[in-house]
Amino acid sequence: MVDSGMAEQGDAPPRTTPRESAPRGRSRPASIEDVALRAGVSTATVSRVLNKPELVAAETSERVHRAVEALAYRPNMLAKGLTTQHTRVIGLALPDIFGEFYSELLRGADNEAHQLGYHLLVSSEARLNGDTQPSCAGGYVFGLVDGLALMVTEPNDALIAAAVRLGVPVAVLEARTEGDDLDSIVIDNEAGTRAATAHLLAGTPADMLRFVGGPKSNFDTQARAEFFSAEVARTGATLRQDQFAFGDYSTQWGEKWAGAQFERSGLKGLGVLCANDEIAFGVLQAAQDAGLAVPGDIRIVGFDDSRLSGLIRPRLSSVQVPSAAAGAAAVRAIVRRIVDPELAPERVRIPTRFIARESSAMSK
Repeated sequence: MVDSGMAEQGDAPPRTTPRESAPRGRSRPASIEDVALRAGVSTATVSRVLNKPELVAAETSERVHRAVEALAYRPNMLAKGLTTQHTRVIGLALPDIFGEFYSELLRGADNEAHQLGYHLLVSSEARLNGDTQPSCAGGYVFGLVDGLALMVTEPNDALIAAAVRLGVPVAVLEARTEGDDLDSIVIDNEAGTRAATAHLLAGTPADMLRFVGGPKSNFDTQARAEFFSAEVARTGATLRQDQFAFGDYSTQWGEKWAGAQFERSGLKGLGVLCANDEIAFGVLQAAQDAGLAVPGDIRIVGFDDSRLSGLIRPRLSSVQVPSAAAGAAAVRAIVRRIVDPELAPERVRIPTRFIARESSAMSK
């Protein structure tokens, strides 16, 4: 039956008098009662127009929408979620939101959510609160989100289990093993890392190569170190332990490593693969401060291909990671699961590729 807008049994009739005015100098958001009063319908009819418009007559629906626009009414998402069990909001929990990688990931996720008719709720607290629940999920309970995309960069089964206990679809952005029962989005580090390593090997002996990574427990650092080593092994060479260094994903760590390397055995003649661009910027700065020519004396490659890679001089060679595509893929995975909870888990791999620039050019 199509609702014509007249009050039905059980509907609250539209108000005949407006609410008491707000105090002078202050304004309050419009309520569903205000919309009903202006449109001359019940609050139940307003709710149907906003949530199930196919049940309402076109003329009534148009009248309600005019009232909504005139009053700049915005539904209470919490109340709506408790009533309908759907808020059209997706949660995205990240270890951090600082830096270009996360900025691009958020941009991709937000664009995709908008295209699919969802809103994005972002938290930068993807860690455990005590031992029972991820703090990132604390604000996502009580019907606030329809699904949760969770980025996990280091082993943390308790965090994933706590997210699953929320009872909404969950997708993970991380580098987990095959055979998981959750939708997952992972960076395929192999192609880009191998190509960058082969590029360095073309002009630098294997024993002069160095890998400078982020935290040793980080999934991406582990994968990039592994494929760096595997590509060198193709030449028959074996890397020493001192050819690997692990710290954090910062410019300061890159500078610190380069300073220690310079004091210990020097930087001249090295080919350095860094686990992200910020580390590479630090190594580059330290090398230039030491009076070395880049790339003449040292060759440097970063990872992520951030916008600064093409702006600094010399321009930084880097492995391109389409982080915006990863964010978009996470949102698609959640919406796919919301639409059909029975679908088999999907594992999406985000490809990487090496971009050669001046910082790693071979000496002529």
